[in-house]
Amino acid sequence: MLGLAPISTTNKSDMIAEQLIHFINLNNYKAGDQLPSERELMEALGVGRSSVREAVRKLEAKNIIQIRRGAGTFLCRQVSKDEVLVPINIGPERDSLIFALDIRRGLEAEAAMIAASRGTDEAIAFIEKCLIAMEHAHQTNGSARDEDAVFHRSIYQATGNPLFEQLISGMRGPFQSFFSKPFDRQDFGQRSFPLHRELYEAIAKRDPELSRITTLKLLDCVERDILEMAPA
Repeated sequence: MLGLAPISTTNKSDMIAEQLIHFINLNNYKAGDQLPSERELMEALGVGRSSVREAVRKLEAKNIIQIRRGAGTFLCRQVSKDEVLVPINIGPERDSLIFALDIRRGLEAEAAMIAASRGTDEAIAFIEKCLIAMEHAHQTNGSARDEDAVFHRSIYQATGNPLFEQLISGMRGPFQSFFSKPFDRQDFGQRSFPLHRELYEAIAKRDPELSRITTLKLLDCVERDILEMAPA
């Protein structure tokens, strides 16, 4: 129906992602255009909802598409057919996440420093807007996983270097999967919550070193949560 070929492979999500990129290029979608609905993609590709959602999440992590609640899925940027989507294989297991944190520390600390030193006033104002939305969601619902991701993404975007968002966002999925488990922790996320405002304030003050230190403190909280929730 949409010009997509049915998928018949064990690695469905990767193949679906490739098909979607082909479909986007074939139909000359531009940044900001809305893509077909999840159901339309399921029917065209002959796959289930979970496979489509996994593929869409992979493209979202690469900053190719954006999912807007209640609105649909939209193209963030055009992607060349020759672009290589580098896979990052991180499992949701304790040790795999700890290893990934070593990489995230370097990337996220550098992103925060660059955002503080080179981010435009508009970009920093957007970080504050995302922070306020995250704080409101946290105080209202007790958690703000989606809003937290948007807040951190706004920092990556403030660097002006799209690779930060592509690489770091591509690593967040296994962490979100891990923390979505029903752990018996009433205080989950509480100790890292205030650090988000401290991080914004460090960036707004144009203090790269304080931004770096605060980012590392935040990620140390993530590591402590992982170790406490999944002890060796």
